[in-house]
Amino acid sequence: MKGAEAVVSETCVIGIPAVVKKRIAKSYRARELDEKLRRERTRSEARLLHRAKAAGIKCPVVLQVDDFELYMTMIPGKRPAMDRKQAKTAGKILAKLHQADIIHGDYTPANIIENNEGMHIIDFGLGFVSKDIEDKAVDVFTMLRAIDEKEAFLEGYAGYEKFRQVEKRVKKVESRVRYAL
Repeated sequence: MKGAEAVVSETCVIGIPAVVKKRIAKSYRARELDEKLRRERTRSEARLLHRAKAAGIKCPVVLQVDDFELYMTMIPGKRPAMDRKQAKTAGKILAKLHQADIIHGDYTPANIIENNEGMHIIDFGLGFVSKDIEDKAVDVFTMLRAIDEKEAFLEGYAGYEKFRQVEKRVKKVESRVRYAL
């Protein structure tokens, strides 16, 4: 599977089904800058996955980190349809991420895999650590734009201790984006 930043393919690491995410070189950037950015983003994603796991989030386990490649456990399953129950669960998961000050950066159903163990969050490639309410509001807003069950999602997210602050900021983000379109 090829995205804007990386190519993800199946592999095997010490007998464990895995995926490898290879960050693609960008020819429009100076080689030194490109290598620095890809190396930093690869390492940053590995750290975020570890931090998310420590916060109790189901996500891939990092198996190996190379300069531009990240090897992670394969998560079998499918993308959720985001019915009411799934949306509420996704909200609870984002609340946990935000409690750990993890900003996903692209929190949508496309980055959730569901199986009999529950929902697993993938692709922390745009993520970072932040205490900023604005960053958390953008994460919430991104999911709200992608689903129909907005109330259920917010009901799940309401467990986050700064929910009211984030909810208020989401409205500001929404008004800015509305005029930007």
